[in-house]
Amino acid sequence: MSLNRRTFIKGTAFAGGAAALLGLAGCAPAASSDVKAADTGSSASGWRTAPDPIPDDKITETVEADLVVVGAGNAGCVAAVSAVEDGASVVLLQKGSTVFCHGDVWAANGTTVQEAAGVKQDGWEVVNDLELGAENRAKVEVLRNWVNYSGEVANWLIPKIEDYGMGPVIVDVPVEADDEWNHGFPVVHLMGGANGAHNTFPGFMQYMVDNADASLLDVRYDSPAVQLQRDESGKVVGVIAEQKGGGYLLCKGAKGIILAAGDYGNDPEMRDEFLPHAIGLPAGYSNTYDTGDGHKIGFWAGAAMQQGPHACNIHYDPGINVPEYPGTLMPWLRVNKNGERFSNEDRPYEQLYAKDVAQPDCMHFQVFDANYATDVKSMGTSGFMRGDWEAIVPAAIEAGDIYQGDTLEELAEAMGVPADAFVATVTRYNELCEKGYDEDFGKQARRLKPVAQAPFYALARQPVCLTPLGGLEVNGDMQVLDTEGNVIEGLYAAGNNSGNFFGGLVQRMSAGGMGVGRAVLTGRVAAKRALGINY
Repeated sequence: MSLNRRTFIKGTAFAGGAAALLGLAGCAPAASSDVKAADTGSSASGWRTAPDPIPDDKITETVEADLVVVGAGNAGCVAAVSAVEDGASVVLLQKGSTVFCHGDVWAANGTTVQEAAGVKQDGWEVVNDLELGAENRAKVEVLRNWVNYSGEVANWLIPKIEDYGMGPVIVDVPVEADDEWNHGFPVVHLMGGANGAHNTFPGFMQYMVDNADASLLDVRYDSPAVQLQRDESGKVVGVIAEQKGGGYLLCKGAKGIILAAGDYGNDPEMRDEFLPHAIGLPAGYSNTYDTGDGHKIGFWAGAAMQQGPHACNIHYDPGINVPEYPGTLMPWLRVNKNGERFSNEDRPYEQLYAKDVAQPDCMHFQVFDANYATDVKSMGTSGFMRGDWEAIVPAAIEAGDIYQGDTLEELAEAMGVPADAFVATVTRYNELCEKGYDEDFGKQARRLKPVAQAPFYALARQPVCLTPLGGLEVNGDMQVLDTEGNVIEGLYAAGNNSGNFFGGLVQRMSAGGMGVGRAVLTGRVAAKRALGINY
């Protein structure tokens, strides 16, 4: 048998060493015993221990500029280019050999494309909804920036996107949901949306950096930042970076240092400490740059880390160990690898993972029958991330990514689950569907659809942790704060190095693209504030 994603789920590859390599062994989460809570100030975690200061004789080059930006992702590129356009000199440090970022949509409000589409959205309605998902733990002064400035940032980006050839930019107006938890706001901006092109930010950000005024922008690739420098007053005045050929580069920023070096998704110790709810989930990005460098050098310089646990962006796409198809949110019967139903399937996309992490291998199967095309039309609209099942199923069959059976026993065998348990589960579920009342888990009656008409189908689903979203404590000006809540002069944070924008366990998905939206927003606000510019 060939080891593709489908046979991987069905077979035994999750056992033993293979599971450990993928970070999936023992998927039901349990925090590491040697890691204490993020707000204890404990030095038990190795990442908290600052390295020895780099001596002056190890510094082989010194450069000076108005601003130093650490990290060339969405936030760092926007910060650097914004500052250059305002006439400031900038050193941009990047750990890798190119710009590196993710994303293909972003959230903004009060934009030219919304106006052209006749969209009027109250920004505070969006922010209040985010706060609800954040369990009221985000800082309103940080979220207020999105209300006040996200439109300006988008309107600044849109002409550049179109010049790059990734236009037109359009706003996605979601299907109106018929329940309160799967709604979406018309704030998602798509590049090339009118021609169906799937465009992403990395190429565009590289284009922006490459076309910025080279007399003002000094980009240093392969130069990871390793320490911050503070003067006698405590002000942060410089960044020390490794140089590819050996030695260290000292970058002095007369007006500020902006940390925008990405998340800590590839530092297992930090992930275990700040994302205990996501232990066991595979990382959704292959990038190895994001090891918390910005968080660490800020923390070593006296910055406070946002109190844990941190939010993270959990998705079912991209599929890592399972086939990737839209429609995870569709509330078909869900069973685990034991063939058992384990939850009310009708839950928001960003919260589905919470039941999966307690199941074997952190995954489930969506189970449905030959009536799927008819059933989806009567299960309620709630178009948000439900997918076009009349297209999904034939495509999955053609690709060999769907499990099929003419009987429930055949389907169980194809899935690799115990047939007796699976048949009993489906039988019980069908009884509840006939009653029109889910007395086991309480799913809405209109979304109870029996699995009774052959052939029978199943799709495997597994959540992944895309991005840890917690960072250093900041205020509304994106200034970094110390453990007593005081501003650390000269130090700013943006993107995933900045905290307080997402406060719950997961990113609320009612405003899709808010991760990138937050990055470009905070990068531009940090640059403006560091230069003393008010909108």
